[in-house]
Amino acid sequence: MAEKIVQIRSEPGIKRDGTKLEGDNYVDGQWVRFQRGLPRKMGGYRAISKYLREVSRAMHEFTQNNLTYIHNGSANVLERFYIDNGFNTSIITNRTPVTLAADPNNMWQFDAIAAPGLGGMQLIAQVAPNLECICNADGGQLFFGDLFGTAPLQPVTNLPTGYSLSGGVAVLHPYTFIFGNDGYAAFSVAGDPTDYTSLGSGAANIASQKIVRGIALRGGPGNSPSGLFWSADSLVRASFVGGDAIFQFDTISTQSSILGANTVIEYDGIFYWVGTDRFLMFNGVVREVPNNLNLNYFFEGLNQSQRQKVFAMKVPRYGEIWWCYPRGDAVEPSHAVIYNVRENTWYDCELPNGGRSAAVSPTVFPKPLMAGVAPTAAGEEIRVTEGFDPPTDVPTLILDFLTQTYQAALNTVEGIRITEGSDTRVTQESGADQYRLWVHEVGMDAIDGLNIQPVLSYFETADLSLPVIAQENKALQVLMLEPDFVQDGDMTVQVTGRANARAPEVSTEPHTIYATPPTPQDQVVYFKTQRRQLRFRFESNVIGGDYQMGLVLAHLQPGDGTVIG
Repeated sequence: MAEKIVQIRSEPGIKRDGTKLEGDNYVDGQWVRFQRGLPRKMGGYRAISKYLREVSRAMHEFTQNNLTYIHNGSANVLERFYIDNGFNTSIITNRTPVTLAADPNNMWQFDAIAAPGLGGMQLIAQVAPNLECICNADGGQLFFGDLFGTAPLQPVTNLPTGYSLSGGVAVLHPYTFIFGNDGYAAFSVAGDPTDYTSLGSGAANIASQKIVRGIALRGGPGNSPSGLFWSADSLVRASFVGGDAIFQFDTISTQSSILGANTVIEYDGIFYWVGTDRFLMFNGVVREVPNNLNLNYFFEGLNQSQRQKVFAMKVPRYGEIWWCYPRGDAVEPSHAVIYNVRENTWYDCELPNGGRSAAVSPTVFPKPLMAGVAPTAAGEEIRVTEGFDPPTDVPTLILDFLTQTYQAALNTVEGIRITEGSDTRVTQESGADQYRLWVHEVGMDAIDGLNIQPVLSYFETADLSLPVIAQENKALQVLMLEPDFVQDGDMTVQVTGRANARAPEVSTEPHTIYATPPTPQDQVVYFKTQRRQLRFRFESNVIGGDYQMGLVLAHLQPGDGTVIG
């Protein structure tokens, strides 16, 4: 075989299961996605608040008049703030119900409904100590309040005798459903999410095990509204029928499973979720989502004791569904497996900053929002100067620029130190941890206040092997690479590989792929190395770095016949 020019391209997706040599997909990657079958870097992320009081367990968003209202539920606190189109946040208001039963295992579910009798849009919030076990049968409370208000939510008291609220809440407009143990489901009077006992309401045990999640479903003529309800071992459909019954319930599957209450997500009318040992979907029938790339990687790496912390989000811009999960010994979601419905492939990534705990997918607000798990460090300093937009740069509970009372207000907040000077510096000195809210798919860098860091992104191709492609027992020698990228910032490329499947891997030094080649010789990358099983690793790790792969060509020729590494 004389020198040949070969396109460097693997099948889309990152293969984690099995051996590296057996497949045709990329074998490694971080912060990389696939579009048109080719790798490209994922977007960056920016902290827009550092002052969530606890690790988030659920968020709810509602956009009106160019403001996105966020309610954030954690173990002991319910907070509310809004975000404008410039990603500036308002003050954070404490809306924690006075009667909330504080518990470190509290998990929240939220929904919203128009209720003219209560004054307009209402937030419905259910909370129960479900964090340690999806099968928890204790506790459960239901609250409501003005979606745009700032007052603490109020308890719903007009509930059926013997009700159970350990499961969750779902709105099938104009009805509100609540769920609990032993397949319990109750629905409210139409248009009144606080009344579950008057004429027009109802309750029934519609499955054998606890219902953990409900989502509205498109219904046909005469049976709208409809919804899907997930119990621990079955999937049930609710359909409006009117008359005395009002709703009917039919079981779609009695042999289903669900890993956690927050693993369900809808994508274009199809529902996806994680079962206890596989990925599932509903598009009229329950079906398994085939995954030959990272099924074992996910389930064998999952920290099963923290399974209720697994949550789903989506990035429709790129056709992605993310399942964020605690991997290994992690106690918060540290990694994500990603199903790309457009490319019909799977890949994964490690989540930044120690992980994420909850997310809101893009709807009216155009970007994903994700809550962080790394606390704001004691001693962390935030500069406050005239002209700064207060909500984005200082603790929002401690200032009021409009009335010039921020200096006095700062001094009243525990754990905050003021340093006088040409400007004001606010320091988190001590006290309770606080947590960041991140907006993702913004720029290409990691931005936290004045701190800007590059985001490492890389991918590694499948193996090229002359014994496989030409049945010739020779190594492949790389002479030159012709890069083709839509590229910002310099990248690097390495040749890596081994002599046989059990030999140690050996990598070359990184070679630079210049975004703007300084000389004609720098338009290509020269190598003089060989591997019997050979791969290329491409990496971007500079401020503003970005890439989309195109048609990359490698000049190869046969090397020696060494088989032992």
